[in-house]
Order: sequence, then C-alpha cells, then structure tokens
Amino acid sequence: MTREEFEAIIADVNENKCSSVHDVEDACLLFIAANPKPVVAALDVDKHRWYEVTTRVYQVGDWFLGIRGVSDMSGEGMDWDDCFVDTIAFEMEEVPSVTYKRIAP
Repeated sequence: MTREEFEAIIADVNENKCSSVHDVEDACLLFIAANPKPVVAALDVDKHRWYEVTTRVYQVGDWFLGIRGVSDMSGEGMDWDDCFVDTIAFEMEEVPSVTYKRIAP
C-alpha cells in the first residue's frame, strides 16, 4: 500500500459522513478493500448519558489509522444519527509505553 492509498482511505471515511465506527467497517469501500488489522478496539473512551464515543485503531500497511465516532448506545429507541457525532478518520502513530507488574513473593 502506498502513502497516497492510505490518505485516500482517510479522505473516503471523512467524506462518507458515517454515523458510527460500525458504519465505517460496513460502508467505506476503500477501508474494506484495505483489509485493515484491528490494533485497539476502544481508545480514549468518552462516555455520555446515552452513548459512547471511542477511537478504534487499525494497522493499514505501514501506517496506523484512527477512526473516532459513536461505538455504543444505551438509549432505547435511539439510532446512530440521534447522537449527532460525526465519525472521523486520521493518521496515528504508535507510542511504546512501559508498565510494571508485581512479582509474587
């Protein structure tokens, strides 16, 4: 995959005006054709009363693609469009981090 193809995926997602991250996975043809590998399912979760907005991270070729939008709803009778949140795509970079765990005695 070339850099131009990756940027075309971002543009395609942003132009489609999807209502949720699920719509991107089902409706954006360039995204589907790229066969992205999921890396993180829910990053930067923003919980609202009736819905959640999250960022999903995918690896597409040598690049990381972030898709932020509504990922979950808890309101009965609601539709994705009722949340009034645009789903957007953008490039991301991997940032290594260090963590620690307890060693059992």
